[in-house]
Amino acid sequence: MTRQWFEPRAMTITLDGNGSETLLLPVFPIEVVSVTVDGQAITDYKVYNRFFPDDRRNPKFYRETRWPKGRQNVSIEGTWGFVDKVGEQYLTPAMIKQIAKRLVIRELPLLGDAEGQEERKRARIVSENTDGHSYTLERLASTLDLTGDPDIDGVLALFRAPIVIGGV
Repeated sequence: MTRQWFEPRAMTITLDGNGSETLLLPVFPIEVVSVTVDGQAITDYKVYNRFFPDDRRNPKFYRETRWPKGRQNVSIEGTWGFVDKVGEQYLTPAMIKQIAKRLVIRELPLLGDAEGQEERKRARIVSENTDGHSYTLERLASTLDLTGDPDIDGVLALFRAPIVIGGV
């Protein structure tokens, strides 16, 4: 739902060079090991990956000499993830842990029998015709239409990965 992961992952991400000074990243870089452009190692870049002030919602690399345009020509090896740094440890954000628990708990009636599922639907009734034995359910709505629960969706919105738009 967020296009993020919330634990450190060591991997290489390959991106398209865009011809500008700024290269937007799809996920937060915790630690960068190496960067190559067209197969050549480079060191003339700046990583915006601070926890304080927090750059995690807008991760990017800056290079004064620009990132040359190309398809999959920039490779970044490192450790990635939207995590909180506590001392020397990288932990899943507390709000994400709380929302994950709430998502599991709210689905528990669905794991039960048909009666439990019917009871869950009944909470969304907006109109009922008792003689015709019909009812209308309220449409699940939220700010992002992720889960239908505004409290959960609000937190998930805080952790959504940035939309990376670019062209070659």
